[in-house]
Amino acid sequence: MSVLRTLAHTTALSCALALPVQAQDAAPETPVTLWDAFTLENVLTMVVQSFMPTLRVFADIRYDQIDIDPVRNRVALVGVDIRPYLPHVEGDSCAITADALVLSGQPIDRQQGYALGLALDGAELDFDCLPDEARPVVGMLGVENIELDRATVNVNYDFASGGAMVHFGADLNDLASLSGSADLDYISYRMDLDSEDVMPAAHVNHVQVTLEDRGLYAAASRMAPPGMLDPAALEQIIPGALSDMFREMNGFASQDLSPEQQAFIAQAVKVAQEFVTEPTQIVLETNAPATPVRLDQDDFIDLKTAFTKLAPTIGTSPRAVSSGISATELKQAIDGLLASERNFDVGRALLSGIGAPRNTTLGLRLLDPLAKEGNADATALMAEAMQGMNPSTAYRLALHAASKGKANSLSLLNDLEDGLTLAQLLEIQDDMLGGGGPVASDFASLGDVRRAARAHFLGTTRIRSYRAAYYWASVGAAAGDTASVAIRDEIDTIMRLRGANEAWSEVRTSLENGVLRDWVGRDLPTALQE
Repeated sequence: MSVLRTLAHTTALSCALALPVQAQDAAPETPVTLWDAFTLENVLTMVVQSFMPTLRVFADIRYDQIDIDPVRNRVALVGVDIRPYLPHVEGDSCAITADALVLSGQPIDRQQGYALGLALDGAELDFDCLPDEARPVVGMLGVENIELDRATVNVNYDFASGGAMVHFGADLNDLASLSGSADLDYISYRMDLDSEDVMPAAHVNHVQVTLEDRGLYAAASRMAPPGMLDPAALEQIIPGALSDMFREMNGFASQDLSPEQQAFIAQAVKVAQEFVTEPTQIVLETNAPATPVRLDQDDFIDLKTAFTKLAPTIGTSPRAVSSGISATELKQAIDGLLASERNFDVGRALLSGIGAPRNTTLGLRLLDPLAKEGNADATALMAEAMQGMNPSTAYRLALHAASKGKANSLSLLNDLEDGLTLAQLLEIQDDMLGGGGPVASDFASLGDVRRAARAHFLGTTRIRSYRAAYYWASVGAAAGDTASVAIRDEIDTIMRLRGANEAWSEVRTSLENGVLRDWVGRDLPTALQE
């Protein structure tokens, strides 16, 4: 039977090979060419992997695969095994493994600043990697290898404001979770031009660090002497220990504790007593009376002054929870019974997700009456929230917010214009600008004409209107004002680069006719000379 089966298979294969090419469902031939190697993904992969030989000078590095996403600006190493060269470790007994190591940057469609993200998933650090002096302590905790469920660091720097947001977090399995954030209003690195020394400084809005217990306290308490963790004992131990620490920090010239340091000690005693009774979390955060707080090199020398400026506090929950929107007010907002004077604060919290769970629909509903009244803060928040769901409405709101000088609204305005047709944005601009044409007082001087053109072009003091800006720039150009010529020509360039030359030419023709009519009818050459 096996011989017959073999003959049958051979005959069938021969028949298949004898069929014409047209009768076979062959895939189209796509030969590989040299240019296939020069895709963006391939180039980035080669660049990243070219660094590996350099890194292997410091550690043995292996990984299962690499994943490059140029659109998301993301590099991921999967199945990572790192064995660093450490003086206290023999051979490669120190192993650091991870399911994934991800490095990410700013997505290519967001160019408002720098972004850097580092994430480590499913990592494990061998006990042998620890320094000799740390091993007894870790061993007494009952820990063999240190396991990290996830560790992250994210830094976002904003070009326009010069500020940055920093977030970090680490989840140690069966021990603790550590997380924190720093909100920096501005990062300064001005240089003394005479000495060429850089004078770094940070303008701090808020800093927070949270330690959540996940078994660390139970393990550590086994090592504490009997009675040391009793609430009554802590009331005696903590003030002395913190006072000594603060006096050493303050220096010999200023041994007395500041009011902020004394308040911190009192808080620490209360928090410690609560924690040993019910271990949950400990939160350290700044509570400066006025922000931002400027910290420079001198503040790192005079730590007492820095402590006074930042006024840090310690508690078992973030202040955002206690100072956030209450459940009662949220219920009132849902039922439409919230007091109108609370609409802005509650709406802002709902849109940001800080102080209340994020709920865009409810947040917009609360801010809408304020926006209709012309509240620029409300229109700015709504514009940012609606940019993805309703670009036309978001553009309308951003026009108003930008004209009132609200931060970030101008960049949002420019971004939204890229997603609208010329007809759409001109219609919205015309509607926001309102009816009525130029009046005699608008032509009081050539400077007024130039300022009107610039204001309508930028949109930071008046509603942005390309029609109005072009009209005023054409009047100024006709009167010989070179700044007006530049504004007029720049508008033409914007329209050309949008690919809207044909549509804009019709609008421009109408505007040019209007300028000529007013130039003659109002005798503008004479009016602008007076």
